[in-house]
Amino acid sequence: MNKTTIADENTKPFFVRLRKIPGDHWYLPEKGNTKNKQKMPKNYLTRDFSINQISFFNNQVWYYFEGENESGWLAKRNISKSFRRLAVEPLKQQTATDLDNYVAALMMLFNYADKPMTEDKLRQWVQNWHDNSHKLLDLSELIINQTNSIRDLNKADFRQLNRQLLRGRPILLRVNGLDNLKSNVIVLTGFNRKLYYYNNPWSGKLEVISQKHLKHFWKNGSYEAISY
Repeated sequence: MNKTTIADENTKPFFVRLRKIPGDHWYLPEKGNTKNKQKMPKNYLTRDFSINQISFFNNQVWYYFEGENESGWLAKRNISKSFRRLAVEPLKQQTATDLDNYVAALMMLFNYADKPMTEDKLRQWVQNWHDNSHKLLDLSELIINQTNSIRDLNKADFRQLNRQLLRGRPILLRVNGLDNLKSNVIVLTGFNRKLYYYNNPWSGKLEVISQKHLKHFWKNGSYEAISY
């Protein structure tokens, strides 16, 4: 690609933070117009902000952000690699049953992939799976049918989980003992240096947990994890 080439990609929204680097961060209010650089407001140095479009121009990858009083294109090199949070809408499971836990978690996964299923159809799939298996990997056929993709993350390490989240893919994770529940599936949505973000179907909220505690509960769940 030459310097003037522009390639755009719409993306599901996700949250980023700026890298802590010397000097001023700057952005372009207009795509490709490097003569009109603007300094990033100071409040962006300490906050999460949303990205909803990616573009390639001037031989770089750029992220588009929208703020209250500013919007524009920020070079990817200015974004921290140690933080990412996907804007997955939390859902609360209807009842305390394992079946409803799986249904709510999968609905979040498919909704974020823009491949929603009706609740009745999804419940039928999950009921059939639940009657024959409790292994997350045995949900592969369902996930492939919806997303045309599958990622086996059983017994993965945290670097592999982080890479999947950086790809914009939320993760189903089995955690036993979390919230004093014998078994529970959560939707992992993000990370930073010390913490992980997840949607908890039990509460219907975005919650935060330390890597140490997440590893403990994930180990109790036999390190089961799957994504698309």
